[in-house]
Amino acid sequence: MVSCSPVKRKRYDEPRHRRRDDRGSPGQPSGLLVRNISLSARPEDIRVPFERFGPIKDVYLPKNYNTGEPRGFGFVKFRYAEDAAEAKAHLNCTVIGGREIRIVFAEENRKTPQEMRRVLRTSGPSSRGSGRRRSPPRFPSRRYHSYSRSASPARRDSRC
Repeated sequence: MVSCSPVKRKRYDEPRHRRRDDRGSPGQPSGLLVRNISLSARPEDIRVPFERFGPIKDVYLPKNYNTGEPRGFGFVKFRYAEDAAEAKAHLNCTVIGGREIRIVFAEENRKTPQEMRRVLRTSGPSSRGSGRRRSPPRFPSRRYHSYSRSASPARRDSRC
């Protein structure tokens, strides 16, 4: 009779390297929206300053669907949410590529090309029917706006 030692299996749900604050906090986002990016910037130009704060999963600079021109903003997805928070704190309102960038946490994850095609297909002009005119909205928008003399509340992240 041959005796076999038990096989030790790897557990892929455990991180390889424990980090100081890696608690997997689900409420804290790990993606950043970076605004006011130079139109000539490449993903590598954005990745370099951000990867000082931790490992990056993805850098995405969207382009106009019809023209292929850059849209002036991008997304940086970090592996760890703490690194994203630290990068936001240090890089917000700094100059990259000759422009002062603004950083906020990204609200959603990046959509796949298939999801974008589906959105374009359902909201495009062909989905509105065969040339029929749309009826006016039931409740028209206000045409006249009152101008308050009181100071408006300050917006967050509007000025650096």
